[in-house]
Amino acid sequence: MSPIHNLKTKKWVRAFDAAQRFKGTACRFDGWARLLVSVCGIGLSLLFGSRSAQADSGLAVIRAGVQQSEDAPFVPADFRFMPGDYVYFTFDIAGFHVRTNPEAGTRHMSLTYEITPQDSENVSLAPTIKGGIDVDLNPEDKEWTPKRRASFLLPSYVAAGQYHLHVAVQDSIAKAETTADVPFLIGGVKVLQPDVITAQNFAFLRKENDREPLEVPAYSPGDTVFARFNLVGFRLGQKNEYNLSYGVTVLRPDGRPFLNNPQAAELKGDSFYPAKYLPGTIALTVPPNAERGQYVITLALHDLIGNRTSEFKQSFSIE
Repeated sequence: MSPIHNLKTKKWVRAFDAAQRFKGTACRFDGWARLLVSVCGIGLSLLFGSRSAQADSGLAVIRAGVQQSEDAPFVPADFRFMPGDYVYFTFDIAGFHVRTNPEAGTRHMSLTYEITPQDSENVSLAPTIKGGIDVDLNPEDKEWTPKRRASFLLPSYVAAGQYHLHVAVQDSIAKAETTADVPFLIGGVKVLQPDVITAQNFAFLRKENDREPLEVPAYSPGDTVFARFNLVGFRLGQKNEYNLSYGVTVLRPDGRPFLNNPQAAELKGDSFYPAKYLPGTIALTVPPNAERGQYVITLALHDLIGNRTSEFKQSFSIE
């Protein structure tokens, strides 16, 4: 066998010896590589194992949607419920596990669920509804999926926006759980939350129950001036308690007082969901001999919990 020159040692070695040394090095490298792959495999298993177990269970909320009444068709995506409405909800549960007892000839399922209506910050609009399904199944129930229903009363003073129903289901037999969020819209009052109490969406009305505000707030002598507005930016106490009051002052065109009522209204109470606004109203009867011109309304707003006050002004005319 021909010798081979080793550049490192500058010595001639036999080809057989060189091959044996290379083989040993390759074996050591292969061993380290296998160890690395094994360690990585363990790490990935620890990282994704529980997640895969949940996905493999197949537990799922299906055919879920909101309705205007029980068992009615699901509302379209752009439908808007209004504050104070009932929201009806229907969903099915699929992929649950069944415990079989061959000796007794029984098949058993055991599920629990929770349903909570929430806002975009996951604050609950109403108390959570909880339920369970713990029953024996008949042989013909192999393809059966349980349907569940719930309904919620929306808060009176919730702002317009995007909301959702959060559903959580647990399968005690499979030791698995799943969640789903079903969106819905609430219309009504759009609210901006300032740092201090103020009035928003102020509107003069021709009649007390009018939906559309006057484009030009002009009245005649003898009319009643109606106005509505929303109080926002107030602080809440324990159990979402609120305590507000406002006074109303009206000045004539020449600046003299026309009306001064420092305690026009008081708004006090609490609610399950934190009130985003509170409504205020004004009803002012103008005498037949009222001076013509522009009148200025000043609202003196008081947040008794937040210990803050502010003023808000609007004007109307008598023509």
